[in-house]
Amino acid sequence: MKRLIIITIFVLPSFIIAQNYVLPLNIKSAYDKGTRSYDGKPGENYWQNSADYKIKISFNPYEEFIEGSETIRYYNNSPDTLDELVIRLYQNFYKSNSARNFLISSQSITNGVELERILINNTSIILDDYSTLTFTNTNLIIKLNEKIKPDSSVDLAIDWKFRIPGGSPIRMGIYDSTTFFIAYWYPQVAVYDDIDGWDKIDFYGEQEMYNDFNNYNVKIEVPDKFVVWSTGVLQNAKEVLSESTFKKFEMAHASDTVINIITNDDYISANNFLSGRKTNVWHFKADDVTDFAFGISDHYLWDVVSLVPDKNSDSRAFISAAYNPVSKDFYDVAQIAKDALQYFSTDLPGIPFPYPSFTVFNGGGGMEFPMIINDESNTTLAGTVGLTSHEAAHTYFPFYMGINEKKYAWMDEGLAVMLPIKFQSRVEGNDPLGRNVKSYAAFAGEEMDMPPIIPSNLLRGPSYRVASYQRPGIAYHYLQDFLGRDIFREALQEYIHRWNGKHPIPYDFFNSFNNYLEKDLSWYWKPWFFEKGYPDLGIKSYILKNNSLEVEIEKKGNIPVPIKISLVIDGLIVKEVYRTAEVWKSGNQTFKIRIDVLGEFDQIVLGHVKIPDVNKQDNELVIKR
Repeated sequence: MKRLIIITIFVLPSFIIAQNYVLPLNIKSAYDKGTRSYDGKPGENYWQNSADYKIKISFNPYEEFIEGSETIRYYNNSPDTLDELVIRLYQNFYKSNSARNFLISSQSITNGVELERILINNTSIILDDYSTLTFTNTNLIIKLNEKIKPDSSVDLAIDWKFRIPGGSPIRMGIYDSTTFFIAYWYPQVAVYDDIDGWDKIDFYGEQEMYNDFNNYNVKIEVPDKFVVWSTGVLQNAKEVLSESTFKKFEMAHASDTVINIITNDDYISANNFLSGRKTNVWHFKADDVTDFAFGISDHYLWDVVSLVPDKNSDSRAFISAAYNPVSKDFYDVAQIAKDALQYFSTDLPGIPFPYPSFTVFNGGGGMEFPMIINDESNTTLAGTVGLTSHEAAHTYFPFYMGINEKKYAWMDEGLAVMLPIKFQSRVEGNDPLGRNVKSYAAFAGEEMDMPPIIPSNLLRGPSYRVASYQRPGIAYHYLQDFLGRDIFREALQEYIHRWNGKHPIPYDFFNSFNNYLEKDLSWYWKPWFFEKGYPDLGIKSYILKNNSLEVEIEKKGNIPVPIKISLVIDGLIVKEVYRTAEVWKSGNQTFKIRIDVLGEFDQIVLGHVKIPDVNKQDNELVIKR
């Protein structure tokens, strides 16, 4: 008798997020063209452009003026023929007639970028020919006579100058009479990508940046006594530093403990810790980074320590703190920065710090740039640790990952909120998650509460802050909570490995997690990132029989959050039960929890300070016996 053998082949679903949501047409086009893939990986036709920058500037801090010249070789790696170039002129933000999302003082008003020369392939551009040039708020759009073909390059030469804005520094500017942080400063080719073509979103002060991965060769001329700290690696330390300072500089590259390269004593004794020449040219190089920024001062202290970020390599990262002597918290910042980068390298995300240097510059506010951050001083240790580690987390997002912060700020800010929570929580009195939950719960469900998927450049004020920071930061945390820290880290690392050095968009993130975990997480992605709504749990009912308590929890809001139930007697908690947000995966609006009860209790309390809930009126029940 012949037996019929039936072989059943099981095919795992691909867990494609695009099947659950309507894709915007510009994004769908990228998938259709194969530059993106529904499995969360770069498509087989993925491409991106880049540039090589050579910049020379003369910086007169006494006159608060910068004059610069640059050459740019821009590589068109796209399949498209480019008939225009978009150049960012960020300093036009400070012109009197510019639109801004922030109020600035009259002292901040300047003439913006004063262009003196533009050459394209050695051909001069007539700067007042408005048939060729279009100026928007902070962009210059140049119509090209000679188009840039696919797989070719174009050479630009630009001379320009600008006055450094004072009064109201927005992420850069003057911090005292001889201290400056310089960012958003050089004419920069905008991003041309597979989603939107040219990025023509102007800079209004609130949304941050979106840049290609470029190579920078920068020379900064400043008067003697001024030190320059910068993106990149200093190429000529022996030329600009005195012999004794250079020895400490060299020692610091191999030191596990902090070395004070420039101290208060150096200033008090008028020790000549620099070259002694009238001016110094500080030469920096940085490869494969998305931007370049620097700070200068003639009275700042300089602490340095080195870090071995990868146990499988002997290479060290050079970690600096440059700060005003009156900023007492900054005396510990070099060590805090080292500890933060060690944590990111070995714990979460668990990717070795990918750059050769990192500097915390004591300017104002808190703002990230590749390999350098601009931070204010804080009055508490928790504040200093929180700000330093948050800005340092941006090393990975958006810089290592090339995220478009203008449109998807939550893809980097939310992770910069979430990643260092464990590190920040080690500091006494620091509860970063609780603070984020409190801020989010106070705004959630309001008319101006917007889902993160709305392009960030369309949001302002609290709508921008909550959608970019608190809401996604909490969502990432609860995702880690129900996946488990190790699994979350593995999925995050896979996403990083797939997209570092590239330009991921939200769907690449969602698809990558779904694909790697072989899970359809749309039940979680959709309410947290795509929908208006709010988190709201309530106690619907309970049944108490003998030593068994069954509590039914109702999800009244659409945002899935964990459940925490406390049994209380006379104000004291006698038992706690916790369930992750995954209990709402089925789509049910209620969930029953059975609790073995061995002792007395007189109250059931739902919720916790680390779980947002917009209405707590139904979160407590008094038990009737």
